[in-house]
Amino acid sequence: MAIGLSLHAGQAEVINDSHRFKVVVAGRRWGKTQTSKIAILTAATRPNQLIWYVAPTYGMARSILWEELKGTIPRQWIRKINETRMELMLQNGTRIELKGADKPDTLRGVGLHYLIIDEAQDIKEETWTKVLRPTLASTGGHALIIGTPKSFNWLYDLYMLGQRGKTYLTKKGKRKENHWKSWQFPTITSPFIPVEEIEAAKADMDEKSFRQEFEASFETMSGRVYYAFDRKKHIGDYRFDPTLPIWVGQDFNIDPMSSVIMQPQPNGEVWIVDELVLFGSNTQEVADELARKYYRYISSITFYPDPAGQNRGHARGESDLDILREAGFKRQKYRRKHPKVSDRINAVNRMFASGDGQIRMRVNSLCKNTITALEQTIYKPGSREVDKTQGVEHPADALGYCIDIEYPVREISILGMSL
Repeated sequence: MAIGLSLHAGQAEVINDSHRFKVVVAGRRWGKTQTSKIAILTAATRPNQLIWYVAPTYGMARSILWEELKGTIPRQWIRKINETRMELMLQNGTRIELKGADKPDTLRGVGLHYLIIDEAQDIKEETWTKVLRPTLASTGGHALIIGTPKSFNWLYDLYMLGQRGKTYLTKKGKRKENHWKSWQFPTITSPFIPVEEIEAAKADMDEKSFRQEFEASFETMSGRVYYAFDRKKHIGDYRFDPTLPIWVGQDFNIDPMSSVIMQPQPNGEVWIVDELVLFGSNTQEVADELARKYYRYISSITFYPDPAGQNRGHARGESDLDILREAGFKRQKYRRKHPKVSDRINAVNRMFASGDGQIRMRVNSLCKNTITALEQTIYKPGSREVDKTQGVEHPADALGYCIDIEYPVREISILGMSL
């Protein structure tokens, strides 16, 4: 333990825990920066370690921790400081570096012994899964991931890994040791924050924002497009059934290409059983992957494509729909023109919760991208225009192309159909 730094009970519990991967979800001013500093210093007592602290941007890393860290580390520990690169070389051969996640390609190709990700809710999931997580593989390195809730994003998923207990059952039914541990600390659990300040914040903020920022509660985003979707009601173990028809909603956005696989059930419900989300891909790759995965049932598949697919030309002059037909997907239902976005959204919302409270659509828990789209697609502030800046909406669009035809909010005439 580093000398001269005080910890409250929650911080001490985190620092002293031995799990390889630790996730801390905490309210504002709980003491996340202090926890990060002490975690770094504790790891730095071991020789020849490479330790990274990663914030959403390089500037944030400097403003949050750099000066505090330099002022905390005993001078006799330090051999060299690089101000420009925010690097500390210690006498025992350990190196501490502060990084920003806004340029993830600069974070590749190293072997880390200890990693801290701060304000994780504002960092892209791919930066963890594709860039930072692999840096711990060769060394068996440890990670501390810290943040404040921001809807049910990837920080929530990692938090849930730490809630499985000491052991958990794999998909194959084997019991394995859980290397994850997670905590949820409201601001009030810090003894350094006056109660009256928390009460003042409660009076100044709306209820949902207060729960998220001070009680460390995961909340649904405000201004949600698919407001009727509720993970507590709609997510579960809804698996593919080879005896039932297969519907594929298809969005042709290049990055990513999104396919949502649905099956109408005998009880009248529709289950979203699978998804295919390919980044930097094309229609041919989507067709090939779906054909590989569902080749035995290709005659049972009906595609519901983005209407733009009938017009978009490719190198040989064929459209997206032509490519699907050549791959064997000959059953296609689509419109000549795009439906109104509001009609498509209303149709999807009604399937999740009709006016009389009926649930007619459910989602397999493995469809992570579709769940993200349903939870995190929002409207631009003060408008009914979908905010596309986050790029999460495409699986929900794919879903809507199917639902708008099969369960429209008004009577329609399907002009584009090939059976």
